[in-house]
Amino acid sequence: MSSTKHNELFFLVDCNSFYVSCERIFNPALLKKPVVVLSNNDGCVVARSSEAKRLGIPMGAPAFQYQKLFDEKNVFVYSSNYTLYGDMSQRVMQVLEQFSPKIEIYSIDEAFLAIADDDPLAIAREIRSRVLQWTGIPVSVGIGTTKTLAKVANHIAKKDETTKGAFYLHGEREIDRVLSRFPLDDIWGIGRRLSRRLKGLGILTPLQFKNTNSQWIRKNFSVTLLKTALELSGISCLHLEEVYAPRKSITCSRSFNAVVTDLKQLEEAISNYTASAAKKLREQKSLANYLTVFLTTSPFIANPYANSATLSLPEASDYTPHLIAKAKCGLQSLFRMGYEYKKVGVIFTDLSPKTCYQRDLFFDASPSYDKAMQVLDQINNSFGKTALQFAAEGLEKRWKMRRSRTSSHFTTNWQQLLNVN
Repeated sequence: MSSTKHNELFFLVDCNSFYVSCERIFNPALLKKPVVVLSNNDGCVVARSSEAKRLGIPMGAPAFQYQKLFDEKNVFVYSSNYTLYGDMSQRVMQVLEQFSPKIEIYSIDEAFLAIADDDPLAIAREIRSRVLQWTGIPVSVGIGTTKTLAKVANHIAKKDETTKGAFYLHGEREIDRVLSRFPLDDIWGIGRRLSRRLKGLGILTPLQFKNTNSQWIRKNFSVTLLKTALELSGISCLHLEEVYAPRKSITCSRSFNAVVTDLKQLEEAISNYTASAAKKLREQKSLANYLTVFLTTSPFIANPYANSATLSLPEASDYTPHLIAKAKCGLQSLFRMGYEYKKVGVIFTDLSPKTCYQRDLFFDASPSYDKAMQVLDQINNSFGKTALQFAAEGLEKRWKMRRSRTSSHFTTNWQQLLNVN
């Protein structure tokens, strides 16, 4: 964690309709057309183009309820292609790193930068131009003296066409004017629940909240909300998280495309998810001390069933074969005949850094384990994540989630590169 100097400003760069923008890069026919991207198992809408929003398609809309509208209005519908989105996100962040070494990657499509410059709007316009030219992704840029004000500015940059995608929120009079009209529940750190509580106490706008007595806020709420109020006043309390913080737990789980009753298929699924989670362990150079397996039916059936089992590892590990064997043992203890299972998953907890962990005197961890995993990851990184798999993961994978409308992996698979004639 580090703080910014007094003459530095926060730039929040946010990709516009990111999932949709990724699809449009490789299919120009989608430009200016209504496009939606669906969640796992093609269940709900998780991204919309502006044209889809104008058709009244809400975020989170169940796809089956809007299928008639999709057909009538010629809406292009895609399954989530997280491999493509993750790769395009990395490319955007690499471009942003050229503008400042002080960067916090906040999410897959957002990043904060700390930049000191006499003409911040010129920098913002250059950021938008270079990211668009080099990656094809349109972005909006909000600028402020604090991260919270930069968030507000970014919201305006997205919504107000006169800003041309970049807005610098500064000057007490301008800040007060904006906060007097800005929705309270859209303020970063407040949200709907706290907004309802504040409105019940007579605080209806962010401007009123900003001008509320600090001691009263601290007494009736939390120090976190007090920081939000100070940030709106131009006092920076939330610094850039420049150093990557390893996750404290890693989860991998998916709903099945249809119910599963067979233990063998469940073992294939848990093996696949464990292998995926183990790769994430190695990417952040961590080892797991505990492994939790969970299994559940749909909660909406007459007699639902859900259970979990936590197992300790003899020694902290990232070695996929050992983790798969443990996960299968946990699953077998949970499995009950006669149930239609909808979801299974694995969670790694009590993570230790690979450079410093407690060894087990009676457990022999072969040095070749690390080399084997390095080779596995290198091959899968080069030729696709399924180039090498464990036999326990199965071949047919009939349980895999439904993704019937997925676009190609244009940037990560040699066989799916775009052909230009």
